[in-house]
Amino acid sequence: MKTAWQTRRLAEVCPTIQDGAHESPKRQFDAPGDGRFLYITSKNIRMNNLNLGDVSYVERDFHDRIYPRCQPRVGDVLLTKDGASTGNVTLNTLDEEFSLLSSVCLIKTDPAALYPAFLCYYLQSPDGLRGIVGRMTGAAIKRIILQNVKLATIPLPPLEEQRRIIGMLDEAFKAIASARANAEQNLRNAQAVFESRISATFSQREERSGSWELRSLGDLFDITSSKRVFEADWRREGVPFYRAREIVKLARDGFVNNELFISEEMYDRYSAKHGIPTTGDIMVTGVGTLGICYVVKATDRFYFKDGNIIWLKKISDVESRFVAYAFRSEFLRKQIDDSVGATVGTYTIIKAKGTVIPVPPLPEQERIVEHLDRVAVETRHLASVYRRKLDALDGLKQSLLHQAFSGAL
Repeated sequence: MKTAWQTRRLAEVCPTIQDGAHESPKRQFDAPGDGRFLYITSKNIRMNNLNLGDVSYVERDFHDRIYPRCQPRVGDVLLTKDGASTGNVTLNTLDEEFSLLSSVCLIKTDPAALYPAFLCYYLQSPDGLRGIVGRMTGAAIKRIILQNVKLATIPLPPLEEQRRIIGMLDEAFKAIASARANAEQNLRNAQAVFESRISATFSQREERSGSWELRSLGDLFDITSSKRVFEADWRREGVPFYRAREIVKLARDGFVNNELFISEEMYDRYSAKHGIPTTGDIMVTGVGTLGICYVVKATDRFYFKDGNIIWLKKISDVESRFVAYAFRSEFLRKQIDDSVGATVGTYTIIKAKGTVIPVPPLPEQERIVEHLDRVAVETRHLASVYRRKLDALDGLKQSLLHQAFSGAL
């Protein structure tokens, strides 16, 4: 830190450090209207911006009751202090009155000592973030205590130096944001190309061959689920016990850090009486993100939650990985979405049995799987390149912030 810089507590240079309303409004609205005010909560605070895509509105009675205590102005610092997004910080850009929930901390700086943008950037730096988030408390929901915000320190250069650093970071962060947006779009494009290749494989089946036929999954598989396992039977070690979220993780990443288990004794008992998933069987998510498939491998050893996962036992010569790819096509996705409906978020055994799939002869199934596997490898390679670029941009951002607040810029 440079000689001319000082270290000050935030309470010394920020006359206002407070949170919003500690009461919930009786009514909230999705759209603006006469006598309604924006209701800003932690979900609306992003790093360096306000997200109003999912904002709510409250009535004047509620707003008038809480606004006199907490009055955000343009340029004030808004810091998320509760929940998963704790530590997100941005400048307020709304030139209007709005109600603020207690999950957000409002900070007003002393204009003679500290620019709000300088504080906003500092709270994103490794040291600044550690000074705030490092004091989080609470077992289930982490939170920042206002008193700890007040006690946090900040390296403080003269205002002219603050202005110079803000300008440099503004320019650098704008370039980083643009590069990040491009990398994220390229990542989405790579995945979209792969998904479109899958869909094209099944939508063009009639043009490709006259030997494809529509078969129901109920004809190709014995479709069932597991026997009931109660929460009281869950263990911290033993045989892995999968819910829909673990199947999604396995399908996406090929591995899972399992949280739940059942005893060896229970697994052996169910294996003997009811059977267990074996090589080539397909596990399909029936809740949450529907229709995600995982093809069981010879090395797998697990049991699973009834109602969350549908078990497709292989009883025909269909290639299981061909079916798993088919589940990612528009042809099957449309059936799943239409069968579920707008409000019922489940894919049941009955619905699965009635789902139809276009099936070519087995040699062509194997050829299609081999081709899509190659495309998948290429897609994963591209995705890893773009993810590394995103990681590098995040690292550059943190490096710049560290330099800025250590006096190296």
